[in-house]
Amino acid sequence: MVILDSKLCETMLALSKSPILISVLALCDLCCIVAAPLLSYWLVRIWKVKLMHYNSRMLLCFHIACLLLHVLGRAFLHSTDLIIFATSSRICDVVHTRTQCFFLRLPFNVAMFAANCSAIFASIERLIATLNIRNYEKGFRNVGHYLLLSQIIMSACLLGIMYSQTRLDDTPLIYCQTTSPTNYMWTVYPFAFQMILQILSVLLFEVADRKNKICSLSNARRSGTLSGKFQLEENLWTIRTLKAYVYLNSCITATYLITMCIILFKNELLTRPTYYSLIEGTSGMYLYSLALPLLLWYTRKDVKNEIRSAVNQAASTNSEQLFRELQLSWSSHWNIRSVSHRNY
Repeated sequence: MVILDSKLCETMLALSKSPILISVLALCDLCCIVAAPLLSYWLVRIWKVKLMHYNSRMLLCFHIACLLLHVLGRAFLHSTDLIIFATSSRICDVVHTRTQCFFLRLPFNVAMFAANCSAIFASIERLIATLNIRNYEKGFRNVGHYLLLSQIIMSACLLGIMYSQTRLDDTPLIYCQTTSPTNYMWTVYPFAFQMILQILSVLLFEVADRKNKICSLSNARRSGTLSGKFQLEENLWTIRTLKAYVYLNSCITATYLITMCIILFKNELLTRPTYYSLIEGTSGMYLYSLALPLLLWYTRKDVKNEIRSAVNQAASTNSEQLFRELQLSWSSHWNIRSVSHRNY
């Protein structure tokens, strides 16, 4: 059992009785519990959508899987904290060491970093697909696997930077938290890099989106063939779904990273209950995990309507074109017969 000194014990008592911290933990816990089945549903649903390209599906499903792991890990940790705060009569006797906290928070921190690095690689995949639209299926079939491996390596490097100054020992911690108020720059560095990645992901996807509209969607709309209609549907599913995900992820993640850096820089002005409440509350991942399934549902509905409209328009255009060709053929036939009768 780890014994705290009187000062640390008073701080831990203040944490256990802080209405702000308890409210924030309860809200995060509730959002994570609600988000878990929604993410599980969309993980299976997106993987089964054949109209989305395989590489895009793989990257998006990996992102959703990381979110699912994050919310499950966060829900477990916050539920444990709330139970300890509510049931322990001697709160100072229930304390974790630095090593225990490291392994408790490691799973959902790994998932959080991997999820935060997803958008840039999804944008790169769509840009590669757009620039090589004619031979993407044959020449770039494995590009998704390479991008996914790169994402995992980048996430591991950023997480390693954040944990580089962490020493695993039996030092007692009044609250399990990876970020240290006294050595926060090693948290700011990877966060700042991720912020740059979010900006780049939006810019790259905007380039891919505009070029894809010019080169791919216009050609598919003009095509009356079955392959042209399938290309239209696949492009609409892939671009629309990824666009909603990339933009929402970049917006929420960038806001969270900026807010987190400000809190770390100003932590000396805050009490410990307020500091930990802000650290947990400003983590937008639990809100993003709720918003993403709703956005995917809305996007799917919108894409279905657009596909239906485009197919109906193509069918109408093809019918009119067929009627004109029949009319022209009929007129030519009677003109030929008239000439034959006159000659006869």
